[in-house]
Amino acid sequence: MSDETMVQFRAPLRRGEDDPYRWRSTLPGMWAWLWQRISALLIIVFFGLHLVLTYRPLIQLLLLMVVTFHAALGLRVILLDLGVVHVRYQRALFGGLMTLGIILLVLIWTSIY
Repeated sequence: MSDETMVQFRAPLRRGEDDPYRWRSTLPGMWAWLWQRISALLIIVFFGLHLVLTYRPLIQLLLLMVVTFHAALGLRVILLDLGVVHVRYQRALFGGLMTLGIILLVLIWTSIY
């Protein structure tokens, strides 16, 4: 492997070691994984609220937003796993998918209401 393709990882923290700025060096894939798990939990919460409080536009909008975010992260994973997009471009891929998701969200929301 050349030096350009090598990814540098930090050594894990040892017992008693503290690094408050470690999150800054966390790779974007880890943040995407974490946010997808959080959005999955939010989907469950908003879906439950949607079933209990039917026809509330705010709850429907929040559910649609979280589902769009979760779907964009899922598409990102699929495209990276299939090798369609190189890992080097995952930030641009995330931004593009989020932009596409927001456009679709606006189109769907304006067609409903």
